[in-house]
Amino acid sequence: VVASGFVSVDDLAEQLEVSRMTIHRDLDELQQMGVLRKVRGGASINRSTQHESDLHFRATTAVAEKKRIAAAAVELLNDGEVVIVDDSTTAGGVIPHLAKRPPMTVITNFVPAVNQLVGYPNVNLIGLGGQYEPRYAAFLGKLCEDALADLYADVLFCSTSSVRGTVLYHQDQRVVAVKRAMVRAANVRVLMVDHTKIGQGALYRLGDVEEFTHVVVDDAVTPEQRAALEERGVTVIVA
Repeated sequence: VVASGFVSVDDLAEQLEVSRMTIHRDLDELQQMGVLRKVRGGASINRSTQHESDLHFRATTAVAEKKRIAAAAVELLNDGEVVIVDDSTTAGGVIPHLAKRPPMTVITNFVPAVNQLVGYPNVNLIGLGGQYEPRYAAFLGKLCEDALADLYADVLFCSTSSVRGTVLYHQDQRVVAVKRAMVRAANVRVLMVDHTKIGQGALYRLGDVEEFTHVVVDDAVTPEQRAALEERGVTVIVA
């Protein structure tokens, strides 16, 4: 399902040489784990209103666009600043750009980012604690939110799974709570979203686009969509 985005019950039953009922029970369990979602005739890993895609799948989608967005976003960072990086694969794209920058402090709850940053001698790394959530490879919950309440950053690099008009959404209220705490903790707030997230729906409201100072998008975002964002007073950067 990660490879193709969808897999059918019949194909799984044939490949694994088990009954369709066994496949249905296994898909039920995987859905409860948040790995995928059951749909008619099989299972999908694509995002929906209630389901965010698996981390590894997200890391393989819109890769070129995310790289361009990260390269443009990191230009907003000045030497020696304190940076927050959220748990998204889009914001995580700025991490490789920090390797040769002057000394700085990076705050994050995203374990893949932590694993990269421990090898950067120029980075003072602050890891946010909380309850580890394997689906996002991130720490979430009250401990994470409380830690952010005691911190201040110059710049936030953040993404979300859904932008409808000028309102931001995400499928998981725990993720929403941590992202909101990050927004409150930062001066310059950079929202990084590729075109596949614009017009999509998700269950929980994160906030309004004007709570960010900058929005970095790819060049597949339409002029009308960019204009709607700019009308809210944010600086839109097209990568």
